[in-house]
Amino acid sequence: MLSLIIDRVGNVNIFNVLEGNIPGEESHIQSTIDDDLILEYIGEVDSLVRVSQAVLNNQNQVVNADVLHDLRILGETFYQQFFPESIVQKLKSTSQKSIHFNIDPALALIPWELLHDGNSFLSDRFRIGKTIRGGLHLSPQRSNEKIKMLIIADPTEDLPGAQKEGEVLFSILSQKVPSHLLELEFIGGRQVTKLKLLSLIKDKHVIHYSGHLHFSDDSLENGWLLSDGKILKAREIKSTGINTDIVFSNSCMSAKMAGKKLNTDILNQYAGAFLTAGIKTFIGTNWEILDNERTIDFTIRFYTFLFTEKSIGESLFLAKEFARRNYHSNDLTWANYALYGNPDFLLITQARTNLPAQKILNPTLVFEFYPSPIALAYSKFLSLQKTATPQIELLKALVFIFESFSKVLGMIVFSDHRFHSMDKSIPNNPDDAVSVRKWWELVYSCIWDFQKLKISTFMESVSDTLNSQKDTIFKIIGWMESWEEKPVNKDELESYLIIFQFFQENLMLEFSELEKVNILLVSESNQHHYFFKGTKPTYALINAPGVKDRTVDQQLANYRGSLVLFHEKKKTAIPYMTYFKEKKETGDLELVFSGLETFKMETSPG
Repeated sequence: MLSLIIDRVGNVNIFNVLEGNIPGEESHIQSTIDDDLILEYIGEVDSLVRVSQAVLNNQNQVVNADVLHDLRILGETFYQQFFPESIVQKLKSTSQKSIHFNIDPALALIPWELLHDGNSFLSDRFRIGKTIRGGLHLSPQRSNEKIKMLIIADPTEDLPGAQKEGEVLFSILSQKVPSHLLELEFIGGRQVTKLKLLSLIKDKHVIHYSGHLHFSDDSLENGWLLSDGKILKAREIKSTGINTDIVFSNSCMSAKMAGKKLNTDILNQYAGAFLTAGIKTFIGTNWEILDNERTIDFTIRFYTFLFTEKSIGESLFLAKEFARRNYHSNDLTWANYALYGNPDFLLITQARTNLPAQKILNPTLVFEFYPSPIALAYSKFLSLQKTATPQIELLKALVFIFESFSKVLGMIVFSDHRFHSMDKSIPNNPDDAVSVRKWWELVYSCIWDFQKLKISTFMESVSDTLNSQKDTIFKIIGWMESWEEKPVNKDELESYLIIFQFFQENLMLEFSELEKVNILLVSESNQHHYFFKGTKPTYALINAPGVKDRTVDQQLANYRGSLVLFHEKKKTAIPYMTYFKEKKETGDLELVFSGLETFKMETSPG
């Protein structure tokens, strides 16, 4: 880790660098920058944030705004003014992945993540944490015990998004993190009283708060706003003897603007007050958050990484990376979050062999390597997310991904079953089309045949993965069946969107072996075959030009003019028991799965 120590005397910044615990050549390097320039930079960033939020709140209006471009110019200009040349070169050449800013209180409000080196924002390159001198930042020492986490949601009962965030986070972590690792507790609304909250927080390792904050000129009077105007203050929290590792504060405002002069007392900031109370690391927001599904999605992704033995800095880095890549280009959710404390802190310090290795799905891999029906459906959904598409239409797009996933994977299992000459009626035309529940029941029936006869499957992971994901698959099916009977409740729509997307992306990730499975139309000449792969199905060779594999060629020669499944790793091919047709408008080929009934849902929520 690279530690950058920055003192400020008057208008002079003094830089010292530590690489690990070793002082670097860069010591007592100075730069001069006036307070008014720092304040102007902070103010200009705040203005861009307001533009971003206006654009996202009025997506139906045509607004000529490129917030990211303007933010880049601001960040690069300030970067060149603030850092001396030797520090610039150090940041450019270092191989370290983390930066810990140990800074003077007068520099506390600078959004370090948004500084730009001419090629990228610092948050695109580094896992960033900051320590404010004058605040208390302890080094967490956590044994390999069960993690206790408290989720506090909307104590004032006027932030519906905060309430949904807490409920969705509780639901997903309950299902995705093993109970031997995580003990979860949820409290929300008017049940969040001061005495109850004080009793709950003192033994928790992780506290997630979604609600309003209260600010005071006295740092220890800062705190969480509860119902009836009551405030749980930092001094009250401190008196509990709290020994918490992480507080994540998803709040309406986690830092005050600097005003007309630089704030030289970071303890007047909310994060500083809680760090003084004994909390070791703190994640807060630089400005007001939007009360929407993107905030919830970002939070879920952070915790998903955190509970797979990634550091707090890396977890935040990866969540930001996903948001930058997949949210609207003018959405600054990724830029809003700041970490106070050591970015290399690990909540889980010892390897747990029985902890599933979870990751976040990489959309690029899906777009390039997954079977085309899945890749195209997922690509369409992510594109719609970046527009002002009504939520009910986004939910229908998610259902379409699940249908496409069901068709492709189900037909792989059916085809494998037929290839082994096992007698089972496979739905493959409109006359015998079945519901999605019947389809999946048949899939699991085929899997049971493979297991009881001890037959190896075409996809090596399909049996174990399907068995582990059975509850998730049939939970989604249950939702779909309820939506066919009556429209989705408007108040529940956003929660369904977030959880459904998480479950669907996790399904695709668990079946990452699909990257190695090709659906192709074998050419009559055994040369260029048509691959239904990625978002752009096209003609290609099985092997690289000039590379011959006689075994593969001989297998494919038996299926000229037919659809087959080809496994890149196993080098095996079997017939794929479905059809294809040509699109009239483009001439491209597409797969046809006529054995699964099309799902129908009301277009407007009730």
